[in-house]
Amino acid sequence: MKRSIHFFLKYYLFWFLFFVAFKLLFMICNVKATLQMGIYDFFMAFFRGAKMDLSAAGYLSVLPGVFLAFSSVIKPETIVRIIRGYTLFFVIIVIIMGIADISLYPYWRTRLNAQVLPFLSEPVGLFSSISFWNFAFFIIALFIIAGGVYVSYRKLFPNNLLSGSKIKWYVSPVILLLTGALLLPIRGGLNTSPLNFSSVYFSKNLYSNQCAYNFFWSFNHAITHNKLKNNPFTYFLAEECKKNIEKVPEPKPEELPMFVKGEKPVNVILIILESFSNKVIESLGGVKGLTPNLDFLGKEGILFTSFYATGNRSDKGISSLIASYPALCRASSIIGYPDKMKDLDFLPQYFKRNGYNFSFYYGGDVNFYNTRMVMIQAGADQIISSSDFPEEIASLQKWGVPDEYLYQKMYNDLINTKQPFFNILYTISSHDPYDIPGYVKVKENNGLNYFNSVCYADSCLGVFVNNLMNSQLWDNTMLIVTSDHATPDPGPTMYNDPATYRIPMIWTGGAIDTTFVCNAVAMQTDLSTTLLQQLGWEAEKSYFSKNIFGDKQYAFFFRDEGWGFLSPETGFFTDKESGMQQFFYGEECDKTDSLQRFAKSFTQYLHNDFLKR
Repeated sequence: MKRSIHFFLKYYLFWFLFFVAFKLLFMICNVKATLQMGIYDFFMAFFRGAKMDLSAAGYLSVLPGVFLAFSSVIKPETIVRIIRGYTLFFVIIVIIMGIADISLYPYWRTRLNAQVLPFLSEPVGLFSSISFWNFAFFIIALFIIAGGVYVSYRKLFPNNLLSGSKIKWYVSPVILLLTGALLLPIRGGLNTSPLNFSSVYFSKNLYSNQCAYNFFWSFNHAITHNKLKNNPFTYFLAEECKKNIEKVPEPKPEELPMFVKGEKPVNVILIILESFSNKVIESLGGVKGLTPNLDFLGKEGILFTSFYATGNRSDKGISSLIASYPALCRASSIIGYPDKMKDLDFLPQYFKRNGYNFSFYYGGDVNFYNTRMVMIQAGADQIISSSDFPEEIASLQKWGVPDEYLYQKMYNDLINTKQPFFNILYTISSHDPYDIPGYVKVKENNGLNYFNSVCYADSCLGVFVNNLMNSQLWDNTMLIVTSDHATPDPGPTMYNDPATYRIPMIWTGGAIDTTFVCNAVAMQTDLSTTLLQQLGWEAEKSYFSKNIFGDKQYAFFFRDEGWGFLSPETGFFTDKESGMQQFFYGEECDKTDSLQRFAKSFTQYLHNDFLKR
């Protein structure tokens, strides 16, 4: 019996130490952030995170415990081999998850969770994001770590560990009892509430809390809780919630300024740049010299300096810009749910009702993130994607068609397009792995870097705008340039930092005869209401979209960990699990209480609306 109990306890400890080692590896790979967390937080990440590591180890020890209970009726050597095979399988799986967690963190600034699910269901998108060297590093790291872990396991659990005298029958119920006891660490103790992220949350430094998380537990928790069945935010009764949102009425359209002066109907082109933030645009306070064309356009029209993405992924940007529906505090967006998407108020549909031709251009696979379905529901007359280009062009980048060819295709089509038209072009070249053929302006990593891709994307935009300005279309065309979402780099900035969501928006073109800088705080969902008013059309009333030129000034961003609110008076981030608020500014502002009520009501109403659809 002693040998069996010893085996069981040592096996559980094996998985616990495995996760502790991966925690240390994660912190080493993010050494800059780790050095800033302080000695106390460093050790507390291990101490507080141990509860989640013990839970993850418990999940992986249940089946071996059941196998071990049969050692009284099956040869112990056979049981040892079965457990070894099980362990090798899960060691490989968990190491793959651990390496993915380490690799994705610099881009997502969050631990491994259900955000990866859309990539798993769309393998093309997954492999498009991985360069050859990334893949090679992944495989090498997998073999090295898995080899080291397996050798260690063989030394800890040799074939003869349970050999000797026959294991008695009463060992089985004892081992089963111990296996059942794993429910305690799995659940996180005897508390009323089961283990969750707030159980290991201990610091105001969010990176410190992230270090405490266990990637295996986090991913499995995200999968099992991926479906939003109940509103995680219930701050007020439903009637009070709605009243808090309605307190500030929208201005009448005739009371707002008009900046679109072209001969009606005006052509509109919406350019959505992949992964662009203000941090890479000099005129918006970013890095110098990367985007001269965007800087030029900002001086030629209306430059919005405080425009925010509502989420951190492409699908969330699309739902916000095209359907005026914000991101949610969950892995996926509303466009992942066709049954909920059917009644959305799509911006392109207004153009269709007014006799416009609507075309959508995308350099990648248009099926990714349900994009084709979105555009068809929005009324697209024409959808152009990578499949419409020759293979030698469509395969130049892993994500598809480089920006220069996409812009050229749309420009050639515009010359022959019946006016008025509404066109959307969605770029891909500034998406990792940044494999732009033959273009190296920023030489770091042979041009395979974010800054180089930004320079390339800006140069392609510049060529397109120059061609458009020299055509007869320019005088009666409005050009809107914005982004689907921002990135942690440069910085990198944390996932709750407003800079991680601040994106560019520029209105220019011959139909815009004014130039000024708009500092109003706004978000992606506001584009629709504002643009429609400028074109003389009435938008359907929505609590999620407001006119940027009105009195209301605020923006939200949402992600798995919580939600952020920004206004001229105050800004804060609310952690979903703990409810803890981190203020960026304005904590003592006179309006803080009323703005918090409004922000909480908006968040509650949004998630209720999603559930009801």
